[in-house]
Amino acid sequence: MKICDLKSAVEYLKSFTSYEDIILNKYDESKFDLKRFRKFLRDYGVRYEGLRAIHVAGSKGKGTTASLVAKYLERKGYKVGLFTSPYIIDITEGISINGEMISEARFLRYVNGLKKFIDDSGLVENGQMVTYFELLTAIMFQYFLDSKVDFAVLEVGLGGRLDSTNVCSPVATVLTSVEKEHEKLLGRTYAKILNEKLGIVKKGVPLIVAHQKPFVEREIKSRKLGVRVVFASVGDPNFEGAKAVLLDLAGRKFIDELDEGLFLKLYHSLSLVGRFDVVKFKMRGSSERAECTVVFDMAHTVDSARYLRKKLDSGFPGNKFVFLISMMRDKRVGEFLDELNVFKNRVVFTTSHSSRGYTGEELCKKFYKKAEVKEGPLEAFSYALKILRPDQVLVVTGSHFLVGEILRALKRKLF
Repeated sequence: MKICDLKSAVEYLKSFTSYEDIILNKYDESKFDLKRFRKFLRDYGVRYEGLRAIHVAGSKGKGTTASLVAKYLERKGYKVGLFTSPYIIDITEGISINGEMISEARFLRYVNGLKKFIDDSGLVENGQMVTYFELLTAIMFQYFLDSKVDFAVLEVGLGGRLDSTNVCSPVATVLTSVEKEHEKLLGRTYAKILNEKLGIVKKGVPLIVAHQKPFVEREIKSRKLGVRVVFASVGDPNFEGAKAVLLDLAGRKFIDELDEGLFLKLYHSLSLVGRFDVVKFKMRGSSERAECTVVFDMAHTVDSARYLRKKLDSGFPGNKFVFLISMMRDKRVGEFLDELNVFKNRVVFTTSHSSRGYTGEELCKKFYKKAEVKEGPLEAFSYALKILRPDQVLVVTGSHFLVGEILRALKRKLF
């Protein structure tokens, strides 16, 4: 049966194993088999090696760095594909060319092509399963190849070494800020985490490293990676990291000399869904209510909480905040809340993922007993808006699942 809408397409793709939606207890070749995925791509006819990729791994800032590099290359006249994950509102938003998302019709055409290939090849019956993210990666590769992009900027989904994007043939590899995350999967030490992140390094391809904690930088320098390693200047890791990538590409004559004025302008104007995404609106049917401000930010690590707090303090000096928070079970929740400094503010906990996430009640009991609890994300958002005072800003954070569900509801004008 042909798939005719995005909802059905997502349901089909997620009928394959989706590691976004389950608690994964093992991260190795038994679950992430790149040899199998390469064979799948070859059999399907996707010549992914033909893409000139810029491959971006890291714990924080991957999406911002990748988007900034892609936007600059686009403005300099190149045709640039950008692949980011996870999506926040629509599945198509993570696959774009020159800032324009893949169309629904085109996306459905690729999904139906994959479905026919999988049905005809008997992969499911033979137990040679592909995953949801691998299928999404295959669609991205085919779209960028069909569109003949000049560059493909690819954000790693998880880790790096075993990520499906790691089959690419890059002209540059990039490591953004590294911190402890997904520790049960990637390892509980920085050395083990780096083993996975640095798995994207390819022979003969330079590695550009954004500013790191001193001991992380020392660990990277101690390794014999066998490639030229370029350390970006100290400063905003996203700005300096993206700039170092472009300078390196220019130095190797892939692009013309860096236009620093244009780059700075693009940096200051860059806006990404769910990343310090400021929305001003009134609830429907509430004409007497003043306009309220909501910040959506998918921060979920300790460093990203620290960065978010700095942006809140500089962006809204003198304001108080109400925090609506949901978090996954594999996150360092206590440290996240400490860095975000929520304890002098009103906090509402909620649930945004039934299997991977804490319930709101669990968050309250374990981490902040003075918080309020509303288990349904939309109910929690509605409640947070109602208690918001004119001098307060609502901050929705802790999980991309939470941010995405509320932004999708806003798109449907449910508030």
